[in-house]
Amino acid sequence: MATQLQMVTAESGERVPAAIVHERRSNCRFHTVMRVARISRTGDAGLWRVRNISDDGMMLLASVPVSVGERLRIGLSDSVSLEGRAVWWDGERCGVALDQSIDCVSVLKGLVEEQKRSGYRPPRLPVSIRAILYGEQRLNAIQVTDISQHGAGFAHDGSIRAGSNGKLVLPSGREHRGVIRWSAEGHAGMYLIEPIAPAALESTAGI
Repeated sequence: MATQLQMVTAESGERVPAAIVHERRSNCRFHTVMRVARISRTGDAGLWRVRNISDDGMMLLASVPVSVGERLRIGLSDSVSLEGRAVWWDGERCGVALDQSIDCVSVLKGLVEEQKRSGYRPPRLPVSIRAILYGEQRLNAIQVTDISQHGAGFAHDGSIRAGSNGKLVLPSGREHRGVIRWSAEGHAGMYLIEPIAPAALESTAGI
């Protein structure tokens, strides 16, 4: 059940928790961002969207239930990970207090530089789930090993070739069409033509 919060209207006209407005006024280093982070929590993990970040905390968009005081590890990239605890959740958004203060300007600049590098990939969600891939000529049973909004990595029997089209069917029944970007030694990566909705990846249980 969502915690009852005192809501106020910010200068932007957005209805937000009073604590966040206070933080905006007292901390000039509060930055609005829209990126995905890999969230690890006890017994679960997911890809949540980061709404904003400051030196001492952040707001995450999450419709999955979050308990006040719950510990969260926030992976902003493969090399940048922060830890904190949930201080509120209103059913759609979660406020997080970081264990240690950061220089959020430097962190954001570093993330931008990472994103420019060759081979960069946005945060992926490690999983181990069986799925079906409908290929151009046959049906394949595969083991999905990681997934993001734009792609999936999986293990297969060696018959799937790069450049082929396919339809990925996940345990939830959701279907996603894409192209096999690479395939080698029984592993492959698939680019999804239409991104997976963010809410579908907020918990491994929903995949």
